[in-house]
Amino acid sequence: MQQSTDPSRGIRALTFAFILSQFFRTCLAVIAPELQRDLGLSPAGFGTLSSCFFMAFAVAQIPVGIAFDRYGVGAPTRLLSAVGVAASVLFVVAPGGATAMVAQAGLGLACAPVFMGLMHFASEQLPARRYASVIGRANAVSMLGALCATAPLGWAAHHIGWRPALGVAALCMLLACIAVWRDVRDTGHADARHERPAVLLMGSLRLLALPPMWTLIPLCVALAAGTTFRNAWGGPYLADVFGLDAGARGLFLALVSMGGFVTALLLPVLVRRFSIKGTILGWSALSMVCGVLLSVWPAAGLLPGVLLLTLLATIGMVHPMVMAHGRGLVPQALRGRGLGVLNTFVFLGSALTSWTFGLIADASLRNGWDTAQTYSGIFLCATLVVLVGTLVYAFSPKPAPL
Repeated sequence: MQQSTDPSRGIRALTFAFILSQFFRTCLAVIAPELQRDLGLSPAGFGTLSSCFFMAFAVAQIPVGIAFDRYGVGAPTRLLSAVGVAASVLFVVAPGGATAMVAQAGLGLACAPVFMGLMHFASEQLPARRYASVIGRANAVSMLGALCATAPLGWAAHHIGWRPALGVAALCMLLACIAVWRDVRDTGHADARHERPAVLLMGSLRLLALPPMWTLIPLCVALAAGTTFRNAWGGPYLADVFGLDAGARGLFLALVSMGGFVTALLLPVLVRRFSIKGTILGWSALSMVCGVLLSVWPAAGLLPGVLLLTLLATIGMVHPMVMAHGRGLVPQALRGRGLGVLNTFVFLGSALTSWTFGLIADASLRNGWDTAQTYSGIFLCATLVVLVGTLVYAFSPKPAPL
């Protein structure tokens, strides 16, 4: 892959796009009741709306990984970021749920290459000794997007409405698109450019035949069991169980996102002190315990609920470490596709969990469950997913040194 003339500019552009990706994957949580009201959505409809983003994100991962190996990070990211500008505007003006779902799918496609592209671009353009620190720092900075999607968005939605607030985000998407077009300039691997697309796709599918990959894939799915609350279902939980309005929901979800920011800074320290696998297992176990407590006492109190929800959601912050573990399992020329395969399951998990939580909520309405019982079932589902992913990951091979 060709060396960029100034890789730091490309990394900054991709980090800015990553910040926006975190915003768009998180923003529905704060404004969920308002979206359900204005777009005429049932709980299952809201679950589907949220899952559209993550399903499109997941479906795009393998094709995007192939494109990275073949053309570099810049070309596919530029194309999809342009799609994101149009989709962000469409969501602002959406008259109903169907249009909003199309827009969410477009935003999922636009955000699909960003984090994987940042990791791939950095691994190709930077020396190995700088890779982990740069990605860890970018992951922490990206949480600014998640924070903007909490208290600031809740305040804006309460005072001026969610549509004008997301209009500002659409403008930021345009700025990110311009930055990526200008600064992310690279090319793919020569051997990948000479392979037919069908051969490249088969190379991705062959990665699924590697047994070590399947020790990571269930955990990739399990990451969504926590992040889905930060991205979508934390808002309904706070509204339904504790009766919070948009402003208050935004404030408490800001604490959830702040927990993610602190975790992103803490995890690299733990990796240096212990090991990447030990850190992932330990943090996953902590999140699982919090899921168990929420399953038993979903309405124990606002502050305990937010604290436990925060710790459950932080399982998503081990994502970069799981990707770092996975990139060592495949040859260098297949790394784009390897990351694409693993990311497919991360965001497929996000789509499936959000949709499943919506089905649980709808079932609770039909069966006359009270609100606490509804969220007890949702938290129990999330906890079981984390349990399975953690147990399987315990048998993963020793990762390469970071």
